[in-house]
Amino acid sequence: MFSTTSRTTILTALLTLTSAAPSSLSPRQGGAFYAVGELYSSGGCTNLIFGDPIFTANSCVLLDRSGSVPDIVSYKLTSASAGCTVKLYTSTTCEGTAFSATVGACVQAGSPFQSANVTCV
Repeated sequence: MFSTTSRTTILTALLTLTSAAPSSLSPRQGGAFYAVGELYSSGGCTNLIFGDPIFTANSCVLLDRSGSVPDIVSYKLTSASAGCTVKLYTSTTCEGTAFSATVGACVQAGSPFQSANVTCV
């Protein structure tokens, strides 16, 4: 069906594409995230809004960065970079009571979460 030259050309092209594929990002590489959490509009981590990577460390970040997210009633941390901890707040300024988020655990407060601070050492 294919000549030897055609098969060699196709094989070479496939090997070139495979070796040119980017490696997966690891935490702390440029463009990587420090933590990822799932935002939920109901208690008990039900009614998923979306998964949300946090690209900023040691600074307060809004959980609703687009201004169009429903109230974030509960939150589940799915991953965090080594040496990083995540605190959630019901204020937009990371002030008041800090709610610790641990990987795999559902967190909720008496009011919707509005901001987070990922602290990395």
